[in-house]
Amino acid sequence: MATGDAVPAQAAELSLADAMAYARELQQQGRLQAADELYGRILAVAPDYPDAWHFRGVVVAQLDRVAEAETLIRKAVELSPDYPDAHNNLGNVLQQQGRVEEAAGAYERALALNPELADAHNNLGNTLARQKRYEDAAACYQRAVALRPDMADAHVNLAKAYEALERVPEALTEYRTAVTLRPYHFDTYRRLGALFYGWNRIDEAAAVYRKWLSLEPESPVARHLLSACTGHEVPVRASDDTVRTMFKAFAESFDEVLARLEYRAPALVAQAAAEVMGPPEARLEILDAGCGTGLCGEHFKPFARRLVGVDLSLEMLQKAAVRKLYDDLILGELTAFVGAVAAAWDVVISADTLVYFGDLAPVMAAARRGLRPGGHLVFTVERAGESEAPSGFRINPHGRYSHTEAYVRGVLAAAELEPLQMTPVHLRIELSKPVEGFLVVAAR
Repeated sequence: MATGDAVPAQAAELSLADAMAYARELQQQGRLQAADELYGRILAVAPDYPDAWHFRGVVVAQLDRVAEAETLIRKAVELSPDYPDAHNNLGNVLQQQGRVEEAAGAYERALALNPELADAHNNLGNTLARQKRYEDAAACYQRAVALRPDMADAHVNLAKAYEALERVPEALTEYRTAVTLRPYHFDTYRRLGALFYGWNRIDEAAAVYRKWLSLEPESPVARHLLSACTGHEVPVRASDDTVRTMFKAFAESFDEVLARLEYRAPALVAQAAAEVMGPPEARLEILDAGCGTGLCGEHFKPFARRLVGVDLSLEMLQKAAVRKLYDDLILGELTAFVGAVAAAWDVVISADTLVYFGDLAPVMAAARRGLRPGGHLVFTVERAGESEAPSGFRINPHGRYSHTEAYVRGVLAAAELEPLQMTPVHLRIELSKPVEGFLVVAAR
């Protein structure tokens, strides 16, 4: 139901207890604006009612008014200091604001009041995991699932902690438990499959993706990953729907996850581009092709008269917009956009985006058309050995493509782009190993 539903007129005739019950019903139905309004009415006549402050704070947090939610829940705690659920939800809104240590304190207070509050054990585990205290986090998740064996989120979180500790058999057990408890939560299948392929158990990963597809036959991500693991019906690039779906789920945690992986592509691209762009005099037309959350923006803004980003993911573009670095952000497919206008760009950059392309020829031709004479294309790809990819590129079980040096040079030559630099680099850490790639600078 819509979150903007108005409170029905008959709500004004309810007793306080009935009004609270009705507000809770609205909240559970997802009619958050109406629930917020009704809790406000309740507090107008009963300002010392802790439950109303608490539940209104929870609703307001769901409406993304997190600072206000903190104020409301703190009022509940002030009125009822021994209210464990309120302390737990105070921790949640603090964690949403990145105040991890304060959040941990709120969860610990909740658990001091009610040691059997499984949600608080799970939430405290999340704060510890964010601090890379994985042993301590795992202990919290273990307590949560002991208290509530059907708590799928805690099983997933425990699996993730075991992954970080390289306790793979235990992680597999927890993911399997989670998909049994919640078979239509498809991100768990993605994680379980990734754990299998990360340990070179490719056939088992493929079996997970087949199960996922049996439950969600239209899933572009499951289909893409199954092709990546089996080598059957491999597309020449990840489809638009695959990319949109994948990054819709990933946008919220993208920057945090990549920081943990020592992600270097934006800095590498910026360093290489700086050698050909001249002084930072805000004079260039620059396109960030596959801009994602805008991690390249800060590096290129000083050089740009106009900095434009294009990406298939609306959610990633929304994150990029928060940085306030781009003059325009375009929702679209990069190949079509790069080549849409001839000689439009002085510099086209693409950091860790062409890994979702197998055949690079169309995007190189588009870049040739979109670049001005003397313009530069700077990008990264993941590296394949010549024996690993006889055709010049291959898809890997994780769903990304890697390319040989000879292939990249060939597609650049075919597009009449001159390679100025092709340097082997480490792009990031994945599964405790460096991901090898190429950093490429080419000129029109």
